[in-house]
Order: sequence, then structure tokens, then C-alpha cells
Amino acid sequence: MPASLLASDSAALRTRDDLLARMPWPADAPGLAQARLLADYVIGRRTGELDVSGRSSEGTFTAPSAAPDEVILVDDPLGLQTRVLSELTAVRTYNDRLDEARNVAAEAPGAEPVADLADVQRTESGDVPGETWAVVDAPKATHALAEAITVLHPLVTTLIVIGRSDVMSRAVNKELARAFGRVDVSPGVGKNRLIIGSRPLTSPSLTRFPRTGVIDTPATGPLTVSAHGACFSGTKADEGSSLLLTALAEASASPDAVPALARPASVLDLGAGNGWLLTAAIAVTGADTGVGVDVSKAAVASARETAEANGTAVDIILAEASGADAGDTDSGGTDDPLGGAYDLILLNPPFHHGTAIETDTAAGMMRTAAAHLTPGGRVLTVFNSHLRYRDRLEDLIGPSVQLARTAKFTVVESRLPGE
Repeated sequence: MPASLLASDSAALRTRDDLLARMPWPADAPGLAQARLLADYVIGRRTGELDVSGRSSEGTFTAPSAAPDEVILVDDPLGLQTRVLSELTAVRTYNDRLDEARNVAAEAPGAEPVADLADVQRTESGDVPGETWAVVDAPKATHALAEAITVLHPLVTTLIVIGRSDVMSRAVNKELARAFGRVDVSPGVGKNRLIIGSRPLTSPSLTRFPRTGVIDTPATGPLTVSAHGACFSGTKADEGSSLLLTALAEASASPDAVPALARPASVLDLGAGNGWLLTAAIAVTGADTGVGVDVSKAAVASARETAEANGTAVDIILAEASGADAGDTDSGGTDDPLGGAYDLILLNPPFHHGTAIETDTAAGMMRTAAAHLTPGGRVLTVFNSHLRYRDRLEDLIGPSVQLARTAKFTVVESRLPGE
């Protein structure tokens, strides 16, 4: 596997090495390999050493290009790609996740962030740059890539998907082929490669978003669900949330149910996703108010649209449910986007960030739940059974009992100590 797209004795490689030498990161910094690969491609295309596929142009005529005049970077997770490309061209950035947007801002303060992907359509002067490329980090869900292509296709001349070779499926090629007349796969460099769409089609076959569907359960009947591409579980009810709702419906109908389950005044969903669980919980319990929070802009938009489609009045907040901004009780509430306390809190914490397994996010969300629970309130948490979160819930929230369990998922009810 080559160490670079560029020839080992080329001036282009020396230019790239000089650029990376100015960067503040160690050679093995996470994310640097992909930033290096993008630098290879941009510099190689500009000098004419590489053709559109990222292969050597030796023996063929490939004119040096001024491309790109601008790069739109979508979901750069660590900010290293943005920092490197900012040394080569104008860069605008969009991140679906708040935490990743902060990473980009810290690493590349000179890049221009946009709050909504649709906002990249115009520069401050109102013009669309002539030669604009987009770089999209390969998402876990194909629908996330499809929506990015749908929005970006009218704006760009080239769209590059970058990612690890082992997660770059043929679905990426198929989605690019809907919008571009040419799709190329670059050579692999280390464990990474590029898939490049060029020659935008005048009549593309683009997917429409948001997508809509119906989730029908015995507890609620049919509910309309809306989902943008990057929203977890799309228009479906994930298995864990379904088990949590079933457990909630059974607990709320019990003659011995506490008020927080039988008729809560307020419900908080930490990690609202497509909004179905929050909407369904309000239907089941008859709660007066509902609030959902999610770190993903796609999820927030989806949850709002789902609630509206079902005539449910809720407040959906873009915030990190696992961070200090959501769980800090020492700020007097002024810096807390969630505000106040809730009778019933729903928790379906993720245990993946990208392809990596991690449980710190879940612990942070549990702490947030404890900080926002009313006296007498309850937290219902669903998690993969093999994670055995009950002890952690006991430590971070309080006394906990199991309400439901399958081979895959467990639902636990927690309350504050002394209640």
C-alpha cells in the first residue's frame, strides 16, 4: 500500500510535506492520515501530477488545475482535514454534531462554519464560487450521504467521499452515480481512500428528504415519523426504544404506578433521535409537556417534524445531553439549555461513536438525567443487555429496578436516593 498518492520524488510531495511540517500534530495523530490524503489529492490535481481518480497522470495529458477555489467540508470529525485544506484554499464547514463542530472550530478557526447545510449555497457576497468541491466524511448511514449529495449537487463540480477502505461500500458509488456522470475510486493510502464524483448530471436522480414513515404500536396506534438522512434509525423504531415504550406503557397502566409514570407533568428525552419515542411517551402517559434534546442537527429537525406531524407540542433542543452544558447544576440554570426538572426522563444512550465502542457518553447522559429529575421522578433507561448498566445507574442516579429484558436489550427504572 503506497504511503501517498504522490510520487516519492515529486515536487508535489515536497510541497505536501512542507505543509504538514507546519501542522502542530504528531505523525500518528488520529485523523491525520485522511487529512494527508486530501492534501495529496488537492496538490496533485493542481500541479497536474494526478488525474481525477487520484492516479498518476504520467504518460497522459492532464493540465494543471486551479481547482478548487473553495472546498465545503461536511462532518470533518476532528478538524484536521479543515486545518490542512485551509492552507490550500477557502474552506467552509458543516458538522451535523455539535461536538464535532467544536473540534473544527478549535483546530481551524479561520474556516467559515455554516449552521445548516443548505446555507452553503451562497458566499457572503451572494455568489456561488466557480470551482467548488465538497468533501464528505463517509457516514455510517447511506441516507446521510444521500441527503448531503442532494443538497450539494447543485453547488459543486466535484464531490469527494473520504473514509476507511473497509467501510466504503459500493453503496457510496451508487449514491454518487445518482448525481455525477463520472465516479472514480482512488488508490488506497494506508487504510483510507477517496471515492470521487465529477461531471454533475443535469438531470440527477436525487433522494428527497426528509423521508416519512409510520410506526404503529399497540400502545399508541399509528404515528407519523419524519427523518433526515443522518438521523439515527431513520423512520423506524429501533428495537431498544420499542422495548422502553412497552415497559413504560405497562408501568403507567399498573395500579401501583407512581405519578411520574402514570401521569407525569413533564417528559424529557435525552437523545431524541427521530422524535418518535418522545411523541409516543406523551401519547401513552398524557404528559403536559415534553422536551427532547439531541447533539445532532438532523435529529433535532426530524424530532420537530415528527412531533408536528402528530399534533404533539414539544420543545426540541440542540445540545449535548452528555455534557456540562446540559447537566451543570452549579450555573444557576443560566447556562443550562434544558432548564428545570422533569418527572419522567427517557434514556436510550448510544454506545458507538462512529465505529468505535464507547460508554462515556452513556455515563454523561446518566449524570444529566440525575441533575434534571424531580423529587419522586423516574428515569427509564434502555441499553444493550451485555453492557450491564444497572450498577452504573445505581451509582450515578440512585436505586434501580429492572422493568424488562430481552436477549438484546434491558430496561431499568431509576430514582433518586431517599425517595
